[in-house]
Amino acid sequence: MLLNLINLGSTTAFFAILSLNTLALYISYIIPMVFLVMTKLRGDHIPYGPFRLGRFGLPINVFAIIYAIFIAIFLPFPPFVPVTAVTMNYGGPVMGFVILFALADWFTSGKKRFQVPVNPVSMEPVEPSESSS
Repeated sequence: MLLNLINLGSTTAFFAILSLNTLALYISYIIPMVFLVMTKLRGDHIPYGPFRLGRFGLPINVFAIIYAIFIAIFLPFPPFVPVTAVTMNYGGPVMGFVILFALADWFTSGKKRFQVPVNPVSMEPVEPSESSS
């Protein structure tokens, strides 16, 4: 409800926030899908969970990557022509700034701060306990 109050003050700011959230969501989908397809194309074994797409998995993942890239390119476009300061969609430039800031942080000090988790994760299915039912 409070987020809708932004729309009263500035429609441009409201649409930029919505566009930025959606753009970030699609970018966060693209990254693991690309790594999954790369792993499948190398022929490495992937431990699957309870759901699997079978032989259609790779084509569906490739289509999903193409679709997500298409959306990520066209989502930040301004909604109206001619583009003015009022009709501009600021989601794309803000996302670009956030990505550049994150990369700069990673290369300056993030590599030193990051610690790889060392606890092994079991891939064995967990049986539900009788007390949880």
